[in-house]
Amino acid sequence: MSTELPEPRALDDPPVPDTTVRSRVSQRRLGTGLFLIGFGWLFANSAFVGVLAAAKIAVLEPDDKVFYLGAGTALSAVATTIALFAWGAISDLTRSRWGRRTPWIVFGAATGAGFLLLVPLTQTISSFFAVWIGYSLFFNALPAAVLAVFPDRIPTDKRGTASAIYGGAQVFAGAAGSIAASRFISDPDALFPILAAVMLTLPLSFVFLAPDYPSTDQPRTKLDLRGLADTFRFPTGAPDFYWAFAGRFLLLLGLYMVQNFMLYLLTDYIGLTDSQAGDTVAIAGAASLITIVIGTVVAGPVSDRIGRRKMPIFISSMLFGLAVALPLFWPTPTSMIIFSAVSGLGLGAFLSVDAALMTEVLPSQNARGKDLGILNTANTVPAVLAPLITSSIISAGLGYRPVFILSLTIIIIGAVSIFKIKSVR
Repeated sequence: MSTELPEPRALDDPPVPDTTVRSRVSQRRLGTGLFLIGFGWLFANSAFVGVLAAAKIAVLEPDDKVFYLGAGTALSAVATTIALFAWGAISDLTRSRWGRRTPWIVFGAATGAGFLLLVPLTQTISSFFAVWIGYSLFFNALPAAVLAVFPDRIPTDKRGTASAIYGGAQVFAGAAGSIAASRFISDPDALFPILAAVMLTLPLSFVFLAPDYPSTDQPRTKLDLRGLADTFRFPTGAPDFYWAFAGRFLLLLGLYMVQNFMLYLLTDYIGLTDSQAGDTVAIAGAASLITIVIGTVVAGPVSDRIGRRKMPIFISSMLFGLAVALPLFWPTPTSMIIFSAVSGLGLGAFLSVDAALMTEVLPSQNARGKDLGILNTANTVPAVLAPLITSSIISAGLGYRPVFILSLTIIIIGAVSIFKIKSVR
């Protein structure tokens, strides 16, 4: 008996020609849903993890806040890495009337909102860490499931545009979340009910706006020990998958080594006062936001139109390298502002096109969620490793110049890794 899935009638769009893709609604409607869900979860997450976690720790442990913030960030990153892999694999196995991904989008939104409501109740650093880690473990079912929507429901030649929509929503959400949270630094607990409401309502709007087909007709994996082992096994015989992982990992690692130390570069490397550095950071942040949006919105559709992924990513890596080289040879406040603008343009373009590339190197159509979860650790791990590498170099008394040189080297290797991919143009 054939295991091929039938192509039922779409609600408001004819079926897409790619037989591995099933979309119950039009791509325009799906794109609207992706914008809403991308904005919703990242607004709440960026406000919490990016700003309010530090503010909460400052309230609970004002004397050791730097240590506890570093420890909490590391523990959260480990939990997130595990969660993305595990929830992606679990969603691959799910068979329900709502599809494979929808139950876990709802689960992640509901549990994420629940943990956000628990944060104001924490009165000790240990209870706050317990809530933060629990949030990271359970909420990440949502982004893990959403990632798999792209190869499940979006044709290959439209994934760059869809990635730009989703990525653009995240750019706006990250900025809006940080701005909103900055108003609650002295009283962080007051914002969490609002964040919980956003976390719950906007992702649920995606579920209602862009429902999926049932997955009950899809073949089931036998859930014995061997079946479970196969479910959580890393792909084999898939060199392009690992070259894509290496490219993303190295390019982001090289960029974050410099980007995450903007304030210290301005004060310790360039020699500005704290006040001058603050003004420069504000200007650089605004410049970066503008160029990230431009890069995200332009690069994805252009990549779809020309039918190429590797060349736009290579251009992005060139922008990373140019941005890092500027303050190495020209250590001025102006160079750091240009660094932010140029790297923002490259990052926006990279994230929108690379997200599409990732869906095109998946070795198995039956394990998309798990494999995308693995690839997404190339986002989270560099964010943890980069400050460790940079701070180690500085602590050794070597100064900032070796940081720039190592960053450039890593970026070059990452760019070469992308060109080692053979199955994608």
